[in-house]
Amino acid sequence: MKKRFFSIGLISVLCLTSLFLLSGCGSKLYNYDLSEYVKVGDYKGLEYKKVSVSVSDDEVQDKIKSNLEEKAETKTLKSGTVKDGDTIDISYEGKVDGKTFDGGSADNQSITIGQTAFIDGFTDGLIGKKVGSTVTLNLKFPDPYSNNEKLSGKDVVFEVTINSKQVEEVPEYNVDFVKKNSEYDNLKDYEKSVKKGLLEEKTTKAETETKQKLWEKIIDKSKVKKYPEEELEATIENLTNSFKHTAENYGYEWKDYLDAVGYTEKEFSKTVKKYAKEKVLNDMVCYYIAEKEGLEVTDKEYEDYMENLMKSSGYTEKTFKEQFKMTIEEYCEQEGYRTSLLLNKVMDKVMDYGKEVSK
Repeated sequence: MKKRFFSIGLISVLCLTSLFLLSGCGSKLYNYDLSEYVKVGDYKGLEYKKVSVSVSDDEVQDKIKSNLEEKAETKTLKSGTVKDGDTIDISYEGKVDGKTFDGGSADNQSITIGQTAFIDGFTDGLIGKKVGSTVTLNLKFPDPYSNNEKLSGKDVVFEVTINSKQVEEVPEYNVDFVKKNSEYDNLKDYEKSVKKGLLEEKTTKAETETKQKLWEKIIDKSKVKKYPEEELEATIENLTNSFKHTAENYGYEWKDYLDAVGYTEKEFSKTVKKYAKEKVLNDMVCYYIAEKEGLEVTDKEYEDYMENLMKSSGYTEKTFKEQFKMTIEEYCEQEGYRTSLLLNKVMDKVMDYGKEVSK
């Protein structure tokens, strides 16, 4: 099961995704006579299903509800009763045979009923109790109790004070909300804008899926004559480095990361090489068509893309480098985003050549 999860993770990084992001690619492929390396399948005259989307009134209302929930505020209450799922602040003291014990007491601890782990009966015993009250819980430690074997099977008394509870307050849907959170001053225009946004999202998603299916057709009909060794090795290196960077970000040593996902070094290398070959095939087909059609990504387009990517993610150049241990330019080069932009242009051309059908 671990290996299946890991393979899916590899596919998401190494193969064509719904966003057409090809990782580990480089412009070096322009230096090759690609006809010596790949036979590209037909990319003109391909049939594709007509993109048709709609948005219902219920979907608009669901989106508005989601927008309201995004603006919810957390408030601390000193009154009310505790319910299952509530997040509450408590102070407690536990005693065994009339004496406190290590780890049995705490002040101002935040817990969530039904989620925070305590011994049986602790959080359940607080349900229905009033905020501000002190509750006595007569409980028993499990036997065995792995956290402290000396407490195994012991009776314990907890005095728990419920200091407060936190609630999420969702704003009401009214004109005041619309004025505060949009450029509109009435509900009708706001709802029209929500519907327009949903239509754009659905249209983009449908067009992306159509492009992906067309690309898969082209790749299925394309054949590798031989792999450009330099590009293949560079792709393997980039993919490996990408995973090692992920491991580092999550605080793993490389060997521990491989153990966690159930792979040996040999198995990992074999899997990466397999997908690297698929990647290079995708790249060669992409660059072959781009060269035939006179398509390219200008430096200005690429620079604007990187800047927008960074800003839309909430980073500055400094914070991005602190987070990823590399510049935005190095990151985009490693992930092959320039090739991604080129592929989008290629697929627009493929659709121009294609035949839209109703079924």
